[in-house]
Amino acid sequence: MSSQPPVYPVYTVYPPPGPSHYAAASVDFPPKHNLVDSENARQISRTPSPTRSEFNLLNGIKEEKTTKQKIRYYAIIGVLLLIAILISVFHEKIIHALKPSTDWLHDHKSGAFILVAILIVLSFPPLFGHELVAMLAGVTWDPPLACVVVAAGTLLGEIANYFTFKYACSARGAKYEAKDLKYGLLAHIVRNGGFKIVLVIRYSAIPAHFATSVFSTVGISFPIFLGAAVLSLPKALVPVYVGYALKPENDGNKRSNVVEKVLLGITIVVTIVAFRWIKRQTEAATPEFVYRRRKARQAKAAGAANGVFVGFPTDVV
Repeated sequence: MSSQPPVYPVYTVYPPPGPSHYAAASVDFPPKHNLVDSENARQISRTPSPTRSEFNLLNGIKEEKTTKQKIRYYAIIGVLLLIAILISVFHEKIIHALKPSTDWLHDHKSGAFILVAILIVLSFPPLFGHELVAMLAGVTWDPPLACVVVAAGTLLGEIANYFTFKYACSARGAKYEAKDLKYGLLAHIVRNGGFKIVLVIRYSAIPAHFATSVFSTVGISFPIFLGAAVLSLPKALVPVYVGYALKPENDGNKRSNVVEKVLLGITIVVTIVAFRWIKRQTEAATPEFVYRRRKARQAKAAGAANGVFVGFPTDVV
């Protein structure tokens, strides 16, 4: 085995790791210390170097996806594209096939409550289809009533999602934060960003019900969450008007078609802007996030050396 230290990309955020840490390519990342000798006691007194994954995150190095991850990623993209194409090409046939169901919902006195219940159930990850149900509401009722139905189902579902994850999944969320760097970084910026970042995330490409599960498990207060959920309702209501515009009687209505295209265009632009803003916030917060993890490892090692259990804040595990 070569005695020369491996070559890494230029490290600009923190001082580069010393040669004693990485004497060979196969060395542990970070090094495992024997906590009994004086040399390693001095190691404990210093902030540990970044792990390989943290180093890659700091330097923007993308870790290679496994074949299974690639297949899952492209499968999801393919299914979403297929759904979009099918709705665009066969929307008349789809609306015609759904007409018995939409007529029943429209005429039944509990039809609106049934759709609200469906929206509540679909608010829990990993379920999806919220947008399709909102479109169905737009086909079933005129926009004012359809928007009320979708808004009620969306808010009640998000609130149920928030409290379920808050009281049932916080411990699991903390473990996942420690395990997955990208999730941990998202939790870090949410926890430290306050209302503004919560609202922008809800307007970004991150699915709303997934974002809600993050908000609840990282400690975002309910008033902040609820305020952001209410202010982000316009994004959830866009599919309602899309469904209304797809109705056969509105197919030749130029005004409806123009409004639909304008709403879709605004939604796409807002989503892209929100995504880019979140990305900038994430990049800016990465050095602090990694540094806090390093300091937590230092505290944990020092506590272990002294036979003391050290507790950690959630985002510095």
